[in-house]
Formats: sequence, C-alpha cells, structure tokens
Amino acid sequence: MTDEQDAYILQELDDQGILTITLNRPAKKNAMSLAMWRALGEIFAKAGENSAVRGVVLTGAGGSFCTGADISEFDTVRATAEQGIEYDRINDETVLAIRNCPRPVCAAISGYAVGGGLSLALACDFRVAGKDAKMGIPAGRLGLVYSILDCRILTERIGTTASKRILFEGDIFGCERACELGLVDQLTDGEAVATARAWLGALAANAPLSQAGNKAILNALADGSVETRKAELEDLIKAAFDSEDYLEGRRAFAERRPARFVGF
Repeated sequence: MTDEQDAYILQELDDQGILTITLNRPAKKNAMSLAMWRALGEIFAKAGENSAVRGVVLTGAGGSFCTGADISEFDTVRATAEQGIEYDRINDETVLAIRNCPRPVCAAISGYAVGGGLSLALACDFRVAGKDAKMGIPAGRLGLVYSILDCRILTERIGTTASKRILFEGDIFGCERACELGLVDQLTDGEAVATARAWLGALAANAPLSQAGNKAILNALADGSVETRKAELEDLIKAAFDSEDYLEGRRAFAERRPARFVGF
C-alpha cells in the first residue's frame, strides 16, 4: 500500500490487549479498495500471531462501518470474469483471516454495513451495533453473485431461507430487522466501539489457548472440516493440557482467586 492507503486502516492496542482496527475512509463510507482488502487480511494474520493481542475490535470511522467494495474501481480491477474471480479470491482470504484469527473478534457497527461490509462483520465472532445501523447485501442490484464463502458464512448465521430473502431482495434494512434475523448479537444505546471493547475486555481475562482452541473447533464444526482437520484440532486440545495456563487455572480455582493467564 502507498502511504496514503496506509492511512485507510488504523490500529490501536489498549492496555487490556484489545486491538481496535478502524477502516478509515469516511469520505467513501469506508468502501474497500482492492489494496485495502489485501492489507486488512495481512493485519488480521499478524494480530493472531501477536501474543500481546487478547481481542480485536473491527470498526469504521466517520459514522459508518463499511459500505463494501469500492465500486468506482470495478472498471479496472473487476471488469472481467477472470478479474472478478481473482478479486473474490482476495476477498475470501481476508474474510478467512478474520474468521480464523485465534483471538475473539467483535465488529462494532454504526451506520452502513452492507455488501462486503456485512461480510466483514459476519466473519467476526460477534457483532455489536448502534441503533443507527443499516445492513443488507445489494449484490442482486449490481448483477453480482455473492461468493461461496460469503454465502456459507451468511447461512451459518441466519439459515438458508433468511439468506435467500436478503440476497434476492437486495434491500438495505435497519437494526430492528437485523436483530430479528440474528445478524446482531447486541444493540447498544452508546458507542458501539466502547461496548465492543468492554465485551472483549471481559473475555480477555480467560485463557488465550482455551479461546483459540474452542474457536477453531467450533468453526470447523460449522464449516464441516472437523474430520479433515482432526489431528490439528486434537493438537490444540493437547497444547492446552500441557500449558502453564492450565496449571495456573487449576491453582487459581483451588485458591479461589482470579487466574493470571499469559497465553502459553
């Protein structure tokens, strides 16, 4: 990315280990350029390798979460079938980097979370939304087919029939319908980012290896990959048993005090 593009994604790590990643292109309601898709995936991959990070909040600057892909560049980066497939491949890599991040991830949504923006939110473990949130997937109005991965994650969250309604109708709807559909885990009257940070701050007190292993197993159950990843997943279980955190957890329980987990 160029220096100018670097400013489109901001990062801030607080003293609890909560990393806030902010899409920072408010003039375009945080529409994602192809370069931003690539960069965001790299950021999440590095966050998952950073032991100082205990949770991640994904949000957008300027009153909107993300309006999806930047349509203004489609004539150059998504004009043909070949370009479209490559574009979707990069998108999918980013979505998977968020979904597979071993830390708890929460989307803090205000304003628009539509199209690819909603995909980013659904890739997170949890979604906190302000009452001004607006969601939807207008792919049908653009003549696009939603990617296989995005469809799978959408149906995991809300089921096939509700997913068909969202995709076939192509409408943008408010927070009440988003809650009815199950797209939002928590509505807040306050600032979505502050609510998400507080939520993840509470989770950060628990053992990182436990959270990473449980997340990997639950995701594998959801996407049907348990059998092909069985050895890998069992290694995560064994690593937790062999960890200092497991010893600390047992001691803390016996001593009736809060555990001090370090992540190994």
